[in-house]
Amino acid sequence: MNQMRCLNETGDTKMVWDPENKDEVDAAKAQFKTLKGKGFQAYSVKKGGEKNKPIDEFDPESTMIIMVPKIAGG
Repeated sequence: MNQMRCLNETGDTKMVWDPENKDEVDAAKAQFKTLKGKGFQAYSVKKGGEKNKPIDEFDPESTMIIMVPKIAGG
């Protein structure tokens, strides 16, 4: 199962999907788009030692996607 972790005001929210289940992929993609629309930055975490990198498009093959809100400095 692949997952998307969202850091938000409630802590850490997790959504999981099976990349071979179209309904689950569609739901995760919709959540990804909603969060990106709210200004969240997405980072892809893949197997095999590939470095984490910022992403702008949902990738259902990502082992994990971490969504981080914009942080305002002061």
